[in-house]
Amino acid sequence: MLSQYLIKRLIIFNKLIKTSHVISVKSLQHFSTGSKLMERVPRNLKDCSRFIPTKRPISSEDVEPGVETDTSFAWFQTEASPVQTFSVGNIKEWFQFNKKLLYVKEQHVDLKMINVLGINIAAAYFVIKWRGKIKFKNSNWLEATNDKPVRLPKYYKSNYIVIAIDASNTMICYEGLENMSPLTKLKWLSFKGCEYIDDWCLDRISSRYPSLEYLDISDCKNITERGLEALYKLDNLKTLIVTNHHKSAAFELTCFMLEECIPNLECKILNSWYVDKSKEPKDEKKKFE
Repeated sequence: MLSQYLIKRLIIFNKLIKTSHVISVKSLQHFSTGSKLMERVPRNLKDCSRFIPTKRPISSEDVEPGVETDTSFAWFQTEASPVQTFSVGNIKEWFQFNKKLLYVKEQHVDLKMINVLGINIAAAYFVIKWRGKIKFKNSNWLEATNDKPVRLPKYYKSNYIVIAIDASNTMICYEGLENMSPLTKLKWLSFKGCEYIDDWCLDRISSRYPSLEYLDISDCKNITERGLEALYKLDNLKTLIVTNHHKSAAFELTCFMLEECIPNLECKILNSWYVDKSKEPKDEKKKFE
């Protein structure tokens, strides 16, 4: 009787142990290698694969570079650029950026040249070098050609006074304006179609050419109404030619405000959002011929 009773008790006890193990295993949600939770998992379970964390392969970033492959002291970037940086648009922007840096470097002001020649003759050398035209008082327009090079004085002469500059479609930028300023007698100036003439350039123009009467900055895509606001300093300005590339009402409103500030000013707006496109400004360059 005693043996049968013990056998029954052992069977019941064994069943209780098994059910408790299963219940405890189902209640566990997180398992990590080496933790105490893994020790509680019963050994008699057949499928424990879902409780074992998967092994992740070691990548190259997890391993420190050796002596032979150490790139921490490389003089250039050893990693390849992302795929999107090799698109046509990004390559074009990179080329334009480096081209402008080259122009900026070449257009730095030469103080020694200005001290020897004076600002008027030095400005003539600079404008003609960058394929522009220049006009002295009581003289004709001067420009560089392959057949007829321009001859300018090699030292200072007081009778050489610049009154007109035609720098249309040139690569002159903000740094280059320092080579042609201040020209206190300059009356006619054209930067038509210049790629690097922007709002900052207009601020320098307004402070360095006080006697300016004619200014053509049409087809300059980097000029906005913020740059036009600086032209209120030009009290003698009579003609201003601009292009409203984005057909902005604020751009044209600024031009109207300039006409109110400067008594004899007439603004001629190309690509206007309400003026007829067929109305183009007349060529006023003949006044200085």
